[in-house]
Amino acid sequence: MQNKCVLPFIADNYQSNSPCCYLKDFDTEKDIEELLDDHRNNRRSKFCDSCWTLEDMSLESKRQTANMLHQDKLSQTERSISTAVIPVGNVCNLYCVTCSPGGSTSWIKKFSSVYGNKSVDKIQIIKDMKSPDMDIEKLRHIEFIGGETLKSAALWDRLSTLDKKTSYSLQTNGTVELTQDQIDLLSSFENFNICFSLDGYEKIFEYLRQPAKWEKVRNNIKQYIQNFGRDRLSTIVTVSNMNIFYIDDIVLNIFKTLPSKIILNFVYDPEEFSYDNLTKDIGKEVEKNNPVFFKNVKIEWRGSAHSLDLMQKNLEKQDKFSRLKLQDHLPEFFSLLHKKTPD
Repeated sequence: MQNKCVLPFIADNYQSNSPCCYLKDFDTEKDIEELLDDHRNNRRSKFCDSCWTLEDMSLESKRQTANMLHQDKLSQTERSISTAVIPVGNVCNLYCVTCSPGGSTSWIKKFSSVYGNKSVDKIQIIKDMKSPDMDIEKLRHIEFIGGETLKSAALWDRLSTLDKKTSYSLQTNGTVELTQDQIDLLSSFENFNICFSLDGYEKIFEYLRQPAKWEKVRNNIKQYIQNFGRDRLSTIVTVSNMNIFYIDDIVLNIFKTLPSKIILNFVYDPEEFSYDNLTKDIGKEVEKNNPVFFKNVKIEWRGSAHSLDLMQKNLEKQDKFSRLKLQDHLPEFFSLLHKKTPD
């Protein structure tokens, strides 16, 4: 069934309170039966537009990735939860350009600088793991997300009590050096995956993943390979309009650093940094610069002079806070932005 996704039948995402964080205009209580019925009957569900958009562009979607990971559950037609995405808080040591205070505590101070008088009083520092409304021990697989997961005390507490036959995955920004006790605990599970979330390499990485340093992260990745083996590691590259100009180069250099599976995660929100928020003339230059990526991919560039102006004003404020300059780290992209871009 070419349009079926396994996630509505097996998954709960405790961050989005839905089977999948990519679902659009979806309310679990009201819409779950319609979603399940769509996928039982091989229909392109209206809630799953994010995946259909990527697949129509000849890119691998979350649906396709999930179906590959959970092949043995593809025939399931009733909802029975065996996998879950569980947040372990938003404590994080980075204030990445495309992030926000909800995803990183380090963004809280930056938020006031970028957005002026907007209050940050209601932004919570979350240190606890979000407790599922089911027995976590019954889950076959758990995906832990942050913040920076490896800086979450709640993660380490949970792993210390979790059945070692439960498989887990977690995302990390690559800046954390593990203690031997932590290495031993992570390795004690029969099946696991540690996924490095990277937006680039060298100067591109250092601008987008502030204030991380690429050399330190690259050395950490080498250490993780020694500790866990390459087969236990993977990479996810967040693709925004900030780094898509360099996507061929980024994928090549990240693969050289960690020769393992690379998943592309496309930014939709905030809109300023959406992967397709570039004007058509800039988009043509992006396509020309990345012949491998765009060999089979076609993107409809939706940006305008106005939307790019909003993005650049946002970046100017972030640069003032970070004391970094876009033109020093992404000079080719900076030059493109400052060409005349008609609406």
